[in-house]
Amino acid sequence: MKRLTAVFVTGIIAAALGMPVAHAGLFDGALGGAILGNMVGGRKAARTGAIIGGVVGMANSSGQRKRQQQQQEEAERRRAEWEAQQQAEVERIEQQRAAAPVAAANETLIVETQKSLIRLGYEPGPLGQAGPELTGAVMLYQKSKGLLETGDVSQALLTHMLRNGG
Repeated sequence: MKRLTAVFVTGIIAAALGMPVAHAGLFDGALGGAILGNMVGGRKAARTGAIIGGVVGMANSSGQRKRQQQQQEEAERRRAEWEAQQQAEVERIEQQRAAAPVAAANETLIVETQKSLIRLGYEPGPLGQAGPELTGAVMLYQKSKGLLETGDVSQALLTHMLRNGG
């Protein structure tokens, strides 16, 4: 009974001191094994039960540590993946914001160029749509004014047209 009490007290002390999981598993297993061994076969069986229970408790706590480590690694992996997704989304939004003014400016430039071409007597196609009709009308205008015939819409071209009655 003294040994049983010693094992029990040792388990309580280990728990109170906050010993590592491996040691706590050893003491928990030893305590359970000693109690069971004592119930089944008395003092000698309590000693054997304590040894076997300690080994089993240690093995169980080692497995538990591995599972906890795996869970922690999985949580870290998921967190890193989530952060990467968030960063990619932020970058995508920033790219959209940066492109939106350019797209709007280009659309405005196309519409204003088409209006100017219409005032000058050319047919640039549907407003707001850049296509072969707009390119052809720009080239005709450029040819009539002795400019390089590129067919490209630009701010410089629009300024030229506005100065020349467009």
